[in-house]
Amino acid sequence: MPMKGMLLSSVFVMVALFAAGCSRRGPDVSAVVHDAVWSDAPWLRDTQGRVIVVHGVNVSQKVPPYLPDNPPAATISQTTAYFANIRQAGFDAVRLIIIWAGLEPSPGSIDTDYLDQIQQEVQICGDDGLLVLLDMHQDLYSQYLCYGDGAPEWACDLSGYDVGQCNTSTWGLNYTVPAVMQSFQNFWDDKPAPDGVGLQEHYTAVFQAVARRFSGTANVLGYEIMNEPFPGRYSPFTTDFEVRALVPFYEKVAQAIRTVDASHLIAFEPSAIMANVFHNYNTGISGTTFSQDVAGLVFVPHYYPLSFGSSIDDSEISSLQSTIPSISHVSSVMKAPYIIGEMGLDHNEDNSAAYMTALLNEFDSELSNWMFWAYGEAFGESGGMMLLGSTGNDAFPIMDILTRPYPMLTAGTPVSISYPITTDPASFSTTTFTYTYKEDGIGHGTTELYLPRLHFPDGFTVTTTDGSASFDPSTGVLSYTRGPRSTHTITVIPCKSGAPDCILFLQ
Repeated sequence: MPMKGMLLSSVFVMVALFAAGCSRRGPDVSAVVHDAVWSDAPWLRDTQGRVIVVHGVNVSQKVPPYLPDNPPAATISQTTAYFANIRQAGFDAVRLIIIWAGLEPSPGSIDTDYLDQIQQEVQICGDDGLLVLLDMHQDLYSQYLCYGDGAPEWACDLSGYDVGQCNTSTWGLNYTVPAVMQSFQNFWDDKPAPDGVGLQEHYTAVFQAVARRFSGTANVLGYEIMNEPFPGRYSPFTTDFEVRALVPFYEKVAQAIRTVDASHLIAFEPSAIMANVFHNYNTGISGTTFSQDVAGLVFVPHYYPLSFGSSIDDSEISSLQSTIPSISHVSSVMKAPYIIGEMGLDHNEDNSAAYMTALLNEFDSELSNWMFWAYGEAFGESGGMMLLGSTGNDAFPIMDILTRPYPMLTAGTPVSISYPITTDPASFSTTTFTYTYKEDGIGHGTTELYLPRLHFPDGFTVTTTDGSASFDPSTGVLSYTRGPRSTHTITVIPCKSGAPDCILFLQ
């Protein structure tokens, strides 16, 4: 952090902010141009070489037609408006769920109409400036098994299965239903589908078709190979599953993707048991050479509180300062940037606000990328983990914690984010946001910070160590152009009602 007294001057209200002082020129910034988001571990960079910080949301529809554009509520009936609302809420990325059953309804037959619709969704996101991570999603292997989603019926082992075996009160226990476990195991063993071709070969061919379709799409962040891989009949307490089954599967799919798309990132998760149940990320995945075998990988573990139920345990909140850095460490070992692909909680639980505040503050401290679960799912649901209710209105009472100021794009390397809000809503309008980054000769263009009206209701003032900045009140984006220094700090201070010289949002 810079010394006191380095903050030099500020001029406000959509005009340039120029600093007095040093006259020496900073380093020349090379014009690095890529055709897609790329990995410069530990960072994600855009086509101009700027570091991206992802604050995103999951968007899902797990039942036919597997697309988030068929809502029953008129207020969100337009897909374009739906995604525009996500962008206006300050998010810069979407984890868009796609479903194997929708892509390959019968063995070897790709549903191009479904692909066309996915492509339309991605284009709408691109028009709104949203990056898209395409996630091949599954839960409980398939919708044909215990209220799950993912695989088509022909890829399931339904022998001896009866829906009466499924647990309706504790959804997660359905992973122990024999047909669920055996269907997973058949997949990891690459058993033949009804046409005699291995299940993994079908899955790989489907992903190759997806990658071929989106290989030239700039706003696609990447492809996530599988959501929350479950070990089937492998032991959940060892690295055996990841080493013997998961990593070889990942390598097979990744290599197939690379034959048709050399640019977009390929995202992968650890065992769902290891991550979601034990918060153990230093597992069999990190101990293999997978991350060195394939270029352009990104690690996308999930992070949920272990004490799901009526209350979040205080000890779990305090442990965040050790568990979140452990993800950063594993990511660095694998030489892959990371995005927390899912995180969140049921807001009805006690301590939910304290947990989310502590979690997001720790993410800021680690400069983490994250995706909240979920913006909307099936649209008829208004559960405690949805940002939207069934009518399209906000349903998440701590949305004001989730939407927060952050550096969306940095023409350099991030150093630190400081925004230590508390659970007291009054802290939102009194807490100073400070961001520091340094020149790296890679990123070029402006640095862009998102500032939510919710946290600066009476406006704000901006001070910079050098350079110039301007604010677009219609988007909430503060654009900063570097000055002569090699390290830059931008400080945003909330105003009190009626204070003079404040930058204001549009009314």
